[in-house]
Amino acid sequence: MSELMVSAGEAARRLGVAPATVQRWVDSGVLHAERTPGGHRRIYVTELRRLIGANRPATLSGPLAEWFDVLMTGDPIKVKTALIASHLETGSWADTADEVACAIAEIGRRWEAGACQIFEEHAATEALRRAAASCAADMRYADDAPAAALFTIVNERHTLGLALAELVLAEAGWRSIWIGEGPPADELPSLITKLSPRLALVSASAASRPSAVALYQAALMRAAAAAGIELMFAGGGAWRDEAGARRVVTFKDLRQALTH
Repeated sequence: MSELMVSAGEAARRLGVAPATVQRWVDSGVLHAERTPGGHRRIYVTELRRLIGANRPATLSGPLAEWFDVLMTGDPIKVKTALIASHLETGSWADTADEVACAIAEIGRRWEAGACQIFEEHAATEALRRAAASCAADMRYADDAPAAALFTIVNERHTLGLALAELVLAEAGWRSIWIGEGPPADELPSLITKLSPRLALVSASAASRPSAVALYQAALMRAAAAAGIELMFAGGGAWRDEAGARRVVTFKDLRQALTH
């Protein structure tokens, strides 16, 4: 079986650097790459794992280490207990969500480096999703609370960030309408009409193709403008800056956007 290879662009995404940096590393011999018949660079996944592993700290410390350990148990009850304890300490779901998001990113980097297995990553993220949903279910909001629809772009399965965002929204006095994986673009006007949210918080991960993000964003802008609702774009996707919409990167950004 041939070894898995990825493009220079995908290698840059996994390493968290610019494509030009990957090209420079290939040219200088830091990364080994092959050339396709068309002249495109292809890089072995084992090469990426070697480079990531060489630059990861052997041990973690502080809150990152604590979150890493509890998430790797894969136990939703332990994760929920840790979420509640962190919220009591920080006094803000946004601060807690940003902390735990850093730990999830660390688990992803360690998987890329071959330091943990994919089932461990899946167990950790599922435990966090279930724990966050349980915490959100315990929270109360006013009967006349404004509603926010939470969903991803179509064909995007990364919904964990939205589960954490639900906690931030609830703390700010919002009611969440959980949709999860996004509907087709042609259903967006119907979604807004039937659910009547004041806000749509839509996420896309860095794994989503920029062209897919752009098409969905254009449909969102049309539907939101027609209905007069607010839009917020979240996640690591290639969202464009748009007048009439807000880009939120961290959960603190979301909290600030909700209160201004």
